[in-house]
Amino acid sequence: MSPLTEDRKLKDLVSRVGEDVSQLRSDICSLFTHTGRHTLPTGARELREQARQRLHAGGAYLREHPTQSSLGLAGGLLLLGAVGAGIYLLCKSDCCRISQREDGYLEDDE
Repeated sequence: MSPLTEDRKLKDLVSRVGEDVSQLRSDICSLFTHTGRHTLPTGARELREQARQRLHAGGAYLREHPTQSSLGLAGGLLLLGAVGAGIYLLCKSDCCRISQREDGYLEDDE
């Protein structure tokens, strides 16, 4: 017999740790089950209701201020168009192109 198997205190501690680990595993399973069945659905319902209220409030604001919303939309579209045109012109210009000859793609083609 080895001294490890004869040590009564060691056996008691190992047994208690094993029971604690088993209880912890059981508690973690209970926690995940409760969270999945109760906490997450409740939180999702609350988020859904908040989103619904905010969408309703936003729609009410747009109905109350139609001029401001249409001006904001027109300004946003104009800005988006200007950015798109600038990107298009930048890509079409020669300043951004890399010469194929510098990269070695066209060596004997000319």
